[in-house]
Amino acid sequence: MDKQYTPTYHRMWNRDFSLLIAAELLLCIACYMTIPFLPYRLFKNNYVDASLASLTMVLFVTGIFVSGFFGSWLIQRYRRNKVFGISALCLAATILALSVFDNPQNKYAVENHIMALLGVCTFGGMVFGQSKRVLSCTLLIDKTESCHRTEANYAAIWIARLTIVAGPIIAIQLRNEVQNTMFYGIGAAMAIVAAALVMMVNFPFRAPEEGTKLISTDRFLLPQGWNVSIVIACMSAALGLTMVTHTSTEFFTSLAVGFAIAILTLRFPAVRMGRFTSMVGNVCILTAVLAMTLHNGMLDDTLKPMVLGLGFGLTASEQLYKLLDRSNHCQRSTAESTYFMASDGGLFLGIAAGCLVGTYAAEQAATGEHGAILLFAIASIMCSINSLMKKKHTEFHA
Repeated sequence: MDKQYTPTYHRMWNRDFSLLIAAELLLCIACYMTIPFLPYRLFKNNYVDASLASLTMVLFVTGIFVSGFFGSWLIQRYRRNKVFGISALCLAATILALSVFDNPQNKYAVENHIMALLGVCTFGGMVFGQSKRVLSCTLLIDKTESCHRTEANYAAIWIARLTIVAGPIIAIQLRNEVQNTMFYGIGAAMAIVAAALVMMVNFPFRAPEEGTKLISTDRFLLPQGWNVSIVIACMSAALGLTMVTHTSTEFFTSLAVGFAIAILTLRFPAVRMGRFTSMVGNVCILTAVLAMTLHNGMLDDTLKPMVLGLGFGLTASEQLYKLLDRSNHCQRSTAESTYFMASDGGLFLGIAAGCLVGTYAAEQAATGEHGAILLFAIASIMCSINSLMKKKHTEFHA
């Protein structure tokens, strides 16, 4: 009888979990080193105008959302690890296809095949959304004991968050060192290795549930977390808008340092469960972005993004816990999927907005920073409203 209550894995960081986290790392880097910079390269090289360049990101986000409606059916109809493997391989093929359009030697590829480019971006969003959702929201949870699942979700989210800066850093370093085809080939190879790592993990067969519909919001959207999702989307969009105005290794490295400080700070229960953690994070964010409008030279790419990363890490982590608290016992994967779509969807839409207003031009960087301030302000106001609503709800039931 005692064996019923003995966890299969005494430690969260077992072999299978580590392989899945490594796959998460490689999958996200493959995406973030190639996709976010695509509008910049298309616009800068005069392949397309700003509106069409931003449309590629809008369609990529659309693909992420559309794929969610079919996620539950695919997982029930086919084995979940194979759904990830096929999706990751399709993402690798999509990344390789993008090398055809982003090629100075084939300058007229975009002009002659605009619809093909838009279709590739939409398909890329669908396969990335499906692979990321299956890996983070299903496979990682399946290989984690219930007593460790909150920590597992937390670890997966932070791995994905760090790749937001790791991907661009790798891209900046490689673009000047390797040829265009090789650059996209490296990104595709990472996605293929991610698929191989997941196939190394054994997932027992699970009988499909009856009555699963082809299109559903199960494992996709958490309705009771809509207001938290708005906060996450606004913060991520503001971060994306800020990132496109600072495309240097120093900026992304300092942002990563800020993320790392947030990780270490949140290890303390007093900080993680503190009432004012989100408020401190919002203050750090707004202070950093306001300071960026002053343009103080070296601090623009060092201290300011560090404070920005710290604030974003504190606030975003608290929003994740709010989503998990609002989900029922069987809705953990749905909460994870909601966070992923709000975070990544907001990030890519922020990048699209940055391209649309021409913020890739250094002299127009202030426009993007002002937009980021507005979005962060909206997110801060929503955080306060959500806290007041929760307080009133608690007092009512008390």
